[in-house]
Amino acid sequence: MGITLWVIIGVIVVFICVLIFRMLQFGERPFTQPGEAIPPIHLDRMVESLSAAVQCQTISYHEGSIPDGSALQQLHEVLIQQYPLVHSRLLLETVNKYGLLYTWQGNDSSLKPILFSAHQDVVPVDPATSAQWTKSPFSGEVSDGFVWGRGSIDMKCQLVGILDAVETLLENGFKPDRTLYLAFGHDEEVSGTEGAGKIAELLKSRGVHLAAVWDEGNSILDGVLPGITKPVGLVGIAEKGYMTVDFTVEGKPGHASTPPRQTAIGILAAALSKLEASPMPADLTVFQKTMRSLGYLLPFGLRMGFANPWLFGRLLIKKLSDDPQTNAAIRTTTAVTMVSGGIKDNILPRQATAKVNFRILPGQTVDQTLAEIKRIIADERVQFSPVELSCWNPIPASPLDTPLYRQLQVAIQNTFDQVPVAPFIMLGGTDSRHYASISDAIYRFSPMMINAVDLKRVHGIDERISLENLQRIVEFVLRLILAWSKTSIG
Repeated sequence: MGITLWVIIGVIVVFICVLIFRMLQFGERPFTQPGEAIPPIHLDRMVESLSAAVQCQTISYHEGSIPDGSALQQLHEVLIQQYPLVHSRLLLETVNKYGLLYTWQGNDSSLKPILFSAHQDVVPVDPATSAQWTKSPFSGEVSDGFVWGRGSIDMKCQLVGILDAVETLLENGFKPDRTLYLAFGHDEEVSGTEGAGKIAELLKSRGVHLAAVWDEGNSILDGVLPGITKPVGLVGIAEKGYMTVDFTVEGKPGHASTPPRQTAIGILAAALSKLEASPMPADLTVFQKTMRSLGYLLPFGLRMGFANPWLFGRLLIKKLSDDPQTNAAIRTTTAVTMVSGGIKDNILPRQATAKVNFRILPGQTVDQTLAEIKRIIADERVQFSPVELSCWNPIPASPLDTPLYRQLQVAIQNTFDQVPVAPFIMLGGTDSRHYASISDAIYRFSPMMINAVDLKRVHGIDERISLENLQRIVEFVLRLILAWSKTSIG
């Protein structure tokens, strides 16, 4: 055997050893820590509060609108009635008429405050589906171990859960070391600019800089990550940007018997087809953080791949792109959502229009996405521009190497039987983006165990939440307040 062959074999052996070494080093050790005792939970009060809150039809219909004022006032009255200590001992400010900002003054004013967020509004119920609901959509009925109705999961459960936890702590004489804000916007479902946006502006004008923000987000989910065969608590540490783009093609009306080579509709259809056939560039940066936290759970092949993305990156991207959930976690997504054109079957269309929704991956921008759209379509006949009020850049990732994240992880694990916890990317939008200018640490997590069936109920038919999940929400909030309000987190 010649020297050259031995050299080649040696290089291959070293190469394989490097891959294996990187794989063995990939991943973090499972972390657990006992939680401190929490006061008894008044589940009956929580159930009664959520039921009453669901009956308030605080519906956001479209961008630029807010829910009916009388429905919001009705909800406010429910909260005052259900949580008397909160409303007698915390400072409550009404922001922009319907936004609610509670201040629980801490013992040490030198410590940066924490903000707990939820929203008051809900999405509409499609009238065509009303008859398909098992319970009336706004009944708030308590039946079969669930509270039923629109907003029971998204997101009035979190709103009353926060207030219920604070009421419980007040009943037990607790006072936080640092100041806590409870912020409840009223138009999150239509971008949140009038609710959380105005609350954030108010806090910023007062020079407030928050140590952390907790808002709605991912939950305890099963079967959403490749190679992971057990439920995982996914914490949204970053949030995708949002952009809806109007596309327009002008045509010449005339008789359909003598059409041009392409009508306005044909030109637009070709452009939309190009967009769908050309996915935006993938980036594994945030998803890699998810897999690193769960490396010890991954099978050999996936652990090897994520430990060595420089070699296996293309294979990983191909695998992740095959599933809509993981595909959305690694790239800016493109969704053609509305198309219109023509007035009659024998008249050439004067104009064809479409709306396309893009969810922009952190690390990319609105301007970069617009440039990519132009490159893909490559047709000057197709005009496009972002829709006003429907366009913003992604929120950068929040830090993981901080006591804030560690305490959040502990609160999740001690509420949900030591479930593994990993950072993830928020695929949808939340009110928390409005607080990005006054906080570098924003964590999005909805403390619920959600299965695939109930996940489809969110914004869908038969939305409901189990009493068990309501118990967990209050328990989690209690744990998080007790942990985050301490001086030890800096």
